[in-house]
Amino acid sequence: MSAPALRPLLALRQGLAAVQRQPRLALGFSALACGIHLLGWALFAAGHGSSSAVLALVLHGLGVLLYGASLIWLIEGLTHIGLVLGSGGSLRWRALCHWHGPRSRNLALGLFNTALALAATALAGFMAWSLVLFLLPALSILPALLGLMAVLAMGLSQLFNPCLVLAERLSPSRAFARGLELLSHHWSGLLGLAPLLLALLLVPFALGLVAEAVGAGLGVVITALAMVMVLPLLAATVTAAYRQLTELRTGAR
Repeated sequence: MSAPALRPLLALRQGLAAVQRQPRLALGFSALACGIHLLGWALFAAGHGSSSAVLALVLHGLGVLLYGASLIWLIEGLTHIGLVLGSGGSLRWRALCHWHGPRSRNLALGLFNTALALAATALAGFMAWSLVLFLLPALSILPALLGLMAVLAMGLSQLFNPCLVLAERLSPSRAFARGLELLSHHWSGLLGLAPLLLALLLVPFALGLVAEAVGAGLGVVITALAMVMVLPLLAATVTAAYRQLTELRTGAR
């Protein structure tokens, strides 16, 4: 008996409804976290132009620190917003603006495990492609396609990793294993969700290209503004899909 299907469009509607419950909180947090993230980029880039080796080292260190910390904070905060608002609750800024100890640490470790798994999968695929290219050049397209499929599958399996860590308080290793389990049972629904999330992510860049065509220099500004607005919806859609899977798993028991 096949598992009930995940409904991506319903998740999008549920995510939009969640963001609309507290739009100023969601957009304000997204703008603040993205701003700090961009500041990390700017500090790191400024280090390259510094004539002082010590100042360059300080700027590079601060840039990397802000970049990594703001990325974790952004993912944790937006996931928390989606989980709480999607369940009908309400949030205050205080809940988003402090370190959550083991939960934040587990999220960071989970993201690191995901990045490591993606890198290992891509490396294995590249090595297989190189070997087949050397031995059987005519069949080299097969390992390339299989490698891309493996990377896609690994990425999809860890799509709900932040939800599993924050909502179910799983350890990084257990969240990773649960993600693989979700992929094995709901791969068709995840394949339907992935293009929707990719389309949402590409919207800011499309708007930026149009804005750049209208006026030079507008593209970057419009892309940044659109990204601030899209990220909460993207995260809320993922958390809504996670709630669907949770309800399906609960109903199947």
